[in-house]
Amino acid sequence: MEAPLPPDRVRENPSPRPKETALAFWRFLKAPKQLEALHQKPEEVWRPLLQLFVLKFILSLGIAAIIFGLIKLMGYNPFASHRMGRFLEENNPLLVLLAVAVISPAIEEFFFRAPLRYTRMRLFVAFLTIIFFILPTLLEMLQISTLLSALIWLVALMLAIWVVLSDMRAWYLRRLWEKRFPTVFYTFTIVFGMVHLANYENLHLPIALIPLLVVPQFIGALFWGYIRLRFSLTWAIVSHGLFNAVLLAIAYLTM
Repeated sequence: MEAPLPPDRVRENPSPRPKETALAFWRFLKAPKQLEALHQKPEEVWRPLLQLFVLKFILSLGIAAIIFGLIKLMGYNPFASHRMGRFLEENNPLLVLLAVAVISPAIEEFFFRAPLRYTRMRLFVAFLTIIFFILPTLLEMLQISTLLSALIWLVALMLAIWVVLSDMRAWYLRRLWEKRFPTVFYTFTIVFGMVHLANYENLHLPIALIPLLVVPQFIGALFWGYIRLRFSLTWAIVSHGLFNAVLLAIAYLTM
C-alpha cells in the first residue's frame, strides 16, 4: 500500500488554551500543509476539539446572521427556497437526524476530506468527487443531453482509472499534490461550499449574492479539513455530525 505524504511535525500542547488552538488554526489557514496527528487518544482530543467546535459555531452563526440579515434587508428571502425546511416537515425527526447528523457527514467527509492525505486510492476518491459532485452541475449548466452526459461520465471515470493505475502518472500527481497542497486544500474547501447551493431551488437572487449563501459551509470546510489533518478523518466526521445535530435541534426548536 502506498504511504501517505510525510506530515509536518509540529510540537503542540496536548492541553492548549482556546487562544493557542485558534492561533494554530489560523497559522494553518495561512499556509495549509500536511500535519502530524498528535492527539490520538480521546482524552487528549476532546479539549482542542471542543475549542474548535465552539469557535466554528460562533463564526458560522455570526457570519450567517450578518449575511442572511443583509440579504433580507435587500428584499430577498433565501430561506423560502431552501430544501431543508420541507425535508424537516415531511420526514420523521429520527430519520432526519440519521440523514443530517450521521449519513451526510460521513459521505461528505469521505469525498471532500479523506483525499487531503494523499494515497493512490484517495487520489481516485478525489476523481470521484469531481465526477459525482462537480461534473453533474457543469453538464446541467451546459444543458447537455442525458445520453451525452452518461458518455462524459463514463469517459471521466475511465480517465480517473487510467491515471491512478499508472505508476508514473500517480507519482507525478503525488509530487504535484505535495508541492501545491494549499491549492488542493482550498479547492476542496471551495467546491464543498459551492456543492451546497444544491440545497436551494428556484433562487431569485442577483448572481453576485448567490455564493454568499454557502459561506457558512465554506467556513465549516476549513474547520473539518483542519480537524481531519490535525486529528483524523474519524474526528472530522464526528465533529461534522455533532455540529449538524446542534443546528438540527435549533431548527426544530424554532419551527
